[in-house]
Amino acid sequence: MTGEQRSRVPGPAVLAGLGTGVAVAALTGIAAAGKLLGLRGAGEDPVGPDDLDFRSDRETIVMSADGVPLHVREVGPRDAATTVVFIHGFTLRSASWVLVLRELRARWGDDVRMVFPDCRGHGDSGACTPRQSTVGLLGDDIATVLQALVPTGPVVLVGHSMGGMAICGFATGHPELIGTRVVGASLLGTASHALTDSGLAAALRNPVLDVFRVAVRFLPSVVGRGREAVRPFAEPFVTAGAYGPGDHSASLAHFSSSMSLSAPLGTYAGFIPALETYDEQAALPVLRRIECSVVCGDHDRMTPLRKSEVLAEELDCEFVVLSDTGHMLILEAAPRVARSVADLVERAVRR
Repeated sequence: MTGEQRSRVPGPAVLAGLGTGVAVAALTGIAAAGKLLGLRGAGEDPVGPDDLDFRSDRETIVMSADGVPLHVREVGPRDAATTVVFIHGFTLRSASWVLVLRELRARWGDDVRMVFPDCRGHGDSGACTPRQSTVGLLGDDIATVLQALVPTGPVVLVGHSMGGMAICGFATGHPELIGTRVVGASLLGTASHALTDSGLAAALRNPVLDVFRVAVRFLPSVVGRGREAVRPFAEPFVTAGAYGPGDHSASLAHFSSSMSLSAPLGTYAGFIPALETYDEQAALPVLRRIECSVVCGDHDRMTPLRKSEVLAEELDCEFVVLSDTGHMLILEAAPRVARSVADLVERAVRR
């Protein structure tokens, strides 16, 4: 066979890349196709590019205890009486909070400081090995950020999806800070355990993802090509899995899908085992010491409503259900999320 002929025939490596590309897309919502989730028309887009421009007052690098550089954005004065720390979800980044930030800054002005770290392996933070990709270490990173940037004053934690799991990991690993430094926690679209027993998160148990992890380790460039191959048609399915029913903003859909589909491959492969085995029920009695709230979209297909119902029951706390809203509630229902967070902060600080 000539070199020209060889170039026309997809080799095993390229085919493997395509297969693992599909696996990557499955983690971010393409599994929704198998659930017959409908795609929604965009209609007139109410969200413009300027609305999605995350503007911070300061950016800092904080080194984690195990040597991962953590990129942190801050909004508001460092001498504000109260600080709220926002932890984003899996394959997202701190910019995913942009619409919630806009709502809260209009409400709080300079009275509250807001801190937005990129989780390890995400956004502008440093990469981490599979051994460094655990919920416990995400919790340790919260403690590190507090020590470095928020050494005094009351703190409220807000976590979306994996960010809520990180808060649970923080409570388990650093219970001495709950009720002393941290006075409140808002958990959005998350669970305390058994993440993969229902909803789209069940796709994490698919055996093909074991192949994906091996391929990322030994054929990273090939896997990257596979992901690029599925990117053009994956976005509508990511949107279908992440958002609730009805019309949606095309700008928001592209914004969130681009984050998910461009996350480092090592982050996907590294955190899959941690999400598969996630169990932070030990955090529940610790978190019950402080003011908490659980917020969920009624059409959340990643962590279904029942997960949040159970979590609210376990914490004996306020439970907020956002109608016609999916897993990407921090973008899809930002005003309602911001109102819930503001109410929690008020209760927690005056408690």
